[in-house]
Amino acid sequence: MTKKKAVRKTTKRKTTRKAGQKRPVPGWIILLSGVLSGLLLAIFIYIKGWVPEPIQPNQPVPGVAKEVEQPIEDVSKDLSKSKPDYDFYSVLPEMEVVIPKEELEQQVARDSKEYTYILQVASFKNRPDAEELKARIAFTGQIAFIQSIDVNGTEWHRVRVGPFDSSREADKQKRQLEAGGHKALVLKETKS
Repeated sequence: MTKKKAVRKTTKRKTTRKAGQKRPVPGWIILLSGVLSGLLLAIFIYIKGWVPEPIQPNQPVPGVAKEVEQPIEDVSKDLSKSKPDYDFYSVLPEMEVVIPKEELEQQVARDSKEYTYILQVASFKNRPDAEELKARIAFTGQIAFIQSIDVNGTEWHRVRVGPFDSSREADKQKRQLEAGGHKALVLKETKS
């Protein structure tokens, strides 16, 4: 019996409210009251006669002077007979640019040269560093070579991959090097 009383007391505590707390107003009541008040306001304005009458199509507009209507001229016949006027036929020959023969010959000479593409991965002052990078590149499946040059009395060792006959093949090999963690620079050299 004591257990039942304890259960009843706990349920009563859950359902009871504290004194001074108000229940919130449901949203649908607020919406409904807004719609009804708007409707009542519209009916009041209509009964008072404050709503203007709609203007009929043939009825003159008050405050606007009547304009004299002129007949509309049909110009579609004239448009269909006239030919289109294109002036670029006369403008283009005036804008022609003449390129000197020397420039054309130089361009042909540049285009006729054949190029090879080489990837330069790095450049070192120490030969052992260059040899180490060459070995790491070999693990990616590419063959690298070291080119030694003298710049202002200092010997530099360039680690390069290639040569390649097309820029497309060089780009493909560059992406493969970048996938292995190496950055490469594409160099374009003339075939000798």
